[in-house]
Amino acid sequence: MGIFAKFSGKREERKAIAFVDYEHWFYSYQNLYGLRPDPSEWRKNLETDFHITPEDIMVFADFSKPGINSEIEKLRAVTNTIIETQQAFNRHKKDMTDFIMLDFIYQTAAQRKDINTYILFTGDGHFQSVVKYLIQRLRKEVIVFGVKDAVSNRLKDVASEYHEIPYPSEMKDAYYRMIVSNMDYVFDKPEIIPTFMSTVQAVSERNRIPESNIYSALNEMIDEGLIYKREQTVNFNRVKVIAADWDALKKAGYWDPEKKQER
Repeated sequence: MGIFAKFSGKREERKAIAFVDYEHWFYSYQNLYGLRPDPSEWRKNLETDFHITPEDIMVFADFSKPGINSEIEKLRAVTNTIIETQQAFNRHKKDMTDFIMLDFIYQTAAQRKDINTYILFTGDGHFQSVVKYLIQRLRKEVIVFGVKDAVSNRLKDVASEYHEIPYPSEMKDAYYRMIVSNMDYVFDKPEIIPTFMSTVQAVSERNRIPESNIYSALNEMIDEGLIYKREQTVNFNRVKVIAADWDALKKAGYWDPEKKQER
């Protein structure tokens, strides 16, 4: 069952179109959670509850910057409509992305009478006016997606429905994989002593994630038996370190022995 199941109507009748501010998604994920978007999984969720074509998922962003420019290939697997908003003249580029996206929404509202549901993926309060217009004037359903802690409350308040991501399961999976990557890196480096806190600090710094998030994830991995504590002698002193249970990690799907050397 999809995340929109509480809405009435059969999937065939619920024709939708989506407008995605990919700068909001990409940079908010990166800066707040150290994650990369998964547009394919998001589209799969939409298709559970809506009739939506690849042409009707419109993605907007300035893809000229390092990092986000490598996302285009991934997006081509999801949509046939990628609108690059890079401009040659000197204007705030995020405002230009919003402006172009708003223009497409208003044009669609005027030309596509067959669309019942508008899906907006953005966090900017500038979009509250178009959301009100679609709902109050055109009697459309408007579902807003946004990245947690990066969405205007004004926008949330005017939407028909609001969903925020990343989902807890998405964050958990990402943090676990970051920790496993670190454990794999230090495995054959005896000069690195993997204590609990040094691991938290290393993973946090490398991935630009708050230490509290990695602290909680590492504790959960210990509780689940994926990581364990043991004592190790360092300069004639007994030190508590952590170690990976590679078999348990393999079984849980967090480690692939064919991609890494056997442990």
